[in-house]
Amino acid sequence: APSIGWTHDTLNRGLFPTEGGQQRLSALATIPGSDLEYYKLSYKHQVYFPLAKDFTFRLQGEFAYGDGYGDTNGLPFFENYFAGGTGSVRGYKNYTLGPRAHILVNGVPVASNPIGGSTKVIGNAEMFFPVPFFSETKSIRLGAFFDAGTVSDGFSVSDLRYSTGVSGEWLSPFGALSVSAALPLNAKSGTATEPGDQKQFFQFNFGQNF
Repeated sequence: APSIGWTHDTLNRGLFPTEGGQQRLSALATIPGSDLEYYKLSYKHQVYFPLAKDFTFRLQGEFAYGDGYGDTNGLPFFENYFAGGTGSVRGYKNYTLGPRAHILVNGVPVASNPIGGSTKVIGNAEMFFPVPFFSETKSIRLGAFFDAGTVSDGFSVSDLRYSTGVSGEWLSPFGALSVSAALPLNAKSGTATEPGDQKQFFQFNFGQNF
């Protein structure tokens, strides 16, 4: 599908920035008369605030929405958004937040697969600081964060999931590495007919852009 994008970047450096911001806006839509007629819009904004020496505070928000038009009812399932995990809401397994399809046996769910949704809302607040006793090492940093977000088909504040925890990031010779230990704050508990949220305390990612 044809797409357009716009980026405005005032970050002071590409890796481990300490001040400035970045905005990204993108849109795509299929051509009227296509077999599937739909559109998608997304906007992401992050801002870094330098505080005391080697302490940086980051606020980040992301909103994305898609829908069908013409003869297409809703966003096609393969274009859905996903949330949860690294780069999203840490403390929940990757891509598991939001609507799910349940596999039932005698009316009891035995598996639950995420199917995503047409609306994604993500927000993060994080304080970065140097590793104690290694403050001169600029290739590694720690963080304390609060994450919030979800995906849904018709956003409601009650759908939001929250987590808090600590993170570590290292610009290794082999690429960027990140780890986090997160505590979900309002994970949905499972019932006999409805599985709960899938939590994951420790998460690891290789190759993420910071």
